[in-house]
Amino acid sequence: MDGPGSISGVWRRALAIVRRYPTATIAPAAGLGALAETPYYFVEDRLVVGQILTYVTAALAYYLYLAYAEEVVAEYEGGTERIPLRGILRQLREAAPFVPRVLAAGLVTLSIGSAATGLLVIPGAWLFTRWSLFTPVIRNEDLGAVAALRRSNELVRGRFWFVLGTATLAFVLEEALVHAGASAGYTVTGSHTWGAWFGGSIVAALDLPLGAFATSLAYGRLVKPVERAGAGYE
Repeated sequence: MDGPGSISGVWRRALAIVRRYPTATIAPAAGLGALAETPYYFVEDRLVVGQILTYVTAALAYYLYLAYAEEVVAEYEGGTERIPLRGILRQLREAAPFVPRVLAAGLVTLSIGSAATGLLVIPGAWLFTRWSLFTPVIRNEDLGAVAALRRSNELVRGRFWFVLGTATLAFVLEEALVHAGASAGYTVTGSHTWGAWFGGSIVAALDLPLGAFATSLAYGRLVKPVERAGAGYE
């Protein structure tokens, strides 16, 4: 099956959103991606304080973009032809209040998922996939962090492979490609700081939108049509 509800259909739709709104998708990703990478390469303190700052900055930027992506997907599904700069800023402001809950749910997911992965890859991937839709759940259903994780688990039940190939794959690719971009930046410039930062930021600007939209679209395909009747979902 290769329709809009398939894995390949979700990724094609995500790419179509980027093509329709190149500025509204890539510009915020470039800014937030650069912000997310800054502490890792420029903060000298590699002890606890530096590690915490690196995690919090990266998580805030990443999850703010995921929350923002929900607004962009809604505009696309509603048939909006373009999103002006004023619309971009408005949508970022509207997404910001959801970030604390998304960040809390993300901390639980990454901590437990990473611990499980440390024991064996399969349990970590399984847990992360079951919880990977918490951002669109929080943004669209206005739930708390713990309730959003439960709701994500409920939505994924019976559609595990679909979510693994969309939302989970999106997260893994984002991490892997940004790391590859940083390595390429270092190779080209010979700089462990600004060269690696620039390379990682460039890649983040390109792959963060695709991953965020794939996650949002996967959620939309799993929620019952009657629940999304007002949002233009099939």
